Amino acid sequence: MEVLRTARLRLRWFGPADAPFVRGLLNEPAWIENIYDAQVRTDEQAAVWIRERLEARYWLLGYGFWAVERLEDGELIGLAGVIKRDGLPHPDIGYGFPARFWGHGYAREAAAGTFDYCRQVLGQRDLMGTTAPENHASGRVLLAIGMTDEGVRQTEAHDTPSQVYSWHDPVRRSDAEEIAALRFRWRAALQGPARPALPACLTPETIERVMASRTDMTPAALDHLAARWAPLAEDGSLRAVRTPAGWRLDVPTDRA
Repeated sequence: MEVLRTARLRLRWFGPADAPFVRGLLNEPAWIENIYDAQVRTDEQAAVWIRERLEARYWLLGYGFWAVERLEDGELIGLAGVIKRDGLPHPDIGYGFPARFWGHGYAREAAAGTFDYCRQVLGQRDLMGTTAPENHASGRVLLAIGMTDEGVRQTEAHDTPSQVYSWHDPVRRSDAEEIAALRFRWRAALQGPARPALPACLTPETIERVMASRTDMTPAALDHLAARWAPLAEDGSLRAVRTPAGWRLDVPTDRA
């Protein structure tokens, strides 16, 4: 499922067919040195990693790390996106590319597209980026897209200190404005291009009910739910609920 496009790139959900690429990426020396060793050595292990670490987040959060493809030839060249890490107060933008694709500005372009998507489609008001302190190249990417360097910190998300970057929306909106914006994003997600962000509009309780009732967690399943929920966009039955992540919509039990 396509998430967003930039001038040269398309970002989409990862799927099982991407296992060989993911295995290679997770075993790149720079990935192991600057991020972590996922202990993924086979395509079968990579498929499990995709299912458990990537696909699950698409459904739980409405965002995650996405596959990065070149528009000119469709080649899969990297990973980029945003995740909510345990131990960090705000979603964290990240990216990773095999060394053979370095030097072309792909990381910066994918990160900038992700940054815009987080603000415009997901409605995020606070974002972070974390790198190893010696990973200056990644730090330059985060600074280039508009983040501020907050220095080296020990976070609860990592075993060793990290270079921490952040962005905070200077405009703070009233609850009524936030709810109106949320309902606008909900309608946009129901209509198509923003469909991957649909779970980001929903309360954790709604997502839990959806995941408990479904055996398929595919793009087609998300399309099915959007069609089922389309009448709710106008009938006033969705209740706005304040959650730790901000305002979210609660779908009635009989419709989730």
